[in-house]
Amino acid sequence: MASGVGATAAGAVAGERSGAPDPLLEQASELAYELMNASRIYGCIDWCVGMFKTPSGPQAWVVSSEGSGFIPAGVFLPKSARLVFSDPGLDKDFHARWFGWVNPAQTMLAYGQLCMASNPNVELWAVAASTDYGGNAAVAREAGVRHIENCSLPLKSETERPTLDDSRVHRLTTIDPAEYARLTAGGAVDRAQMWALTVAAVRTVLVRASELLGFQVPPAIRQVATAIENGEPVSEELWAELDLARQSAVLDSSGQRPGRMSGDTGPSTYARCFHNVARAAELLQWWSGSTPEYVEIAYAARHIAKEAELWPTMAT
Repeated sequence: MASGVGATAAGAVAGERSGAPDPLLEQASELAYELMNASRIYGCIDWCVGMFKTPSGPQAWVVSSEGSGFIPAGVFLPKSARLVFSDPGLDKDFHARWFGWVNPAQTMLAYGQLCMASNPNVELWAVAASTDYGGNAAVAREAGVRHIENCSLPLKSETERPTLDDSRVHRLTTIDPAEYARLTAGGAVDRAQMWALTVAAVRTVLVRASELLGFQVPPAIRQVATAIENGEPVSEELWAELDLARQSAVLDSSGQRPGRMSGDTGPSTYARCFHNVARAAELLQWWSGSTPEYVEIAYAARHIAKEAELWPTMAT
């Protein structure tokens, strides 16, 4: 591993956990429940938190079950936690193999095995996973992880969703901190440049979807993009249609996630296409206000670009 944990050192049922109390497992569980609470509006997403013991101290790593570790809007990771798919030491094969995997605990375990193979001074010590949409920490225990917990609804406590403050990071920071800093530096953002980014991302989704026989992109995506391009107002009804399209794509993406069948080795073309449609609909929604949400636009566009980078053609 070139960075992250690797570089630093180089059949359970819902609610089940390891017997003996462990402070690192408690930390993993607390963060997992926090992420579950923060992402309830998005829905259809599971989380896994892995606590690694390293020579420099314990480290928390996080992964979701959507795309390349997609984080819903309004979910802010603690600065002390790191996103698995943000580790630049991971190659394309890892990203493609675990893209949108239904059980994020398996993704975490695969990452942990890479790290521990790279350096024996690293140990994946504790794993906490949510279980609402296919997640389960049992695979980690079967692989020898000392402490595991399955986190399920109802939440342990109805705490407020954490806001973005000095202890948290925006989701764009997890994959492109330089771009987040640029867009939030206080200077004028080039609207035309951001719209060009949006057009390129939406076009990518449309072109790739056209490669799949029978796949229909919701008309609202084209209609909203065309209206914004032409400087025309978008009606409340059309914005509502776009939001419905986004929600439907999120559900479809969730239903298509790989890992439910024993022979799965990665996402299907349809799973990837639904993922892209959900990102495109969200991307356009960030243009609905008088001032577009540029950091959110950049984040959604990068997830569309990531899928295309991993699979040069939709048919592959």
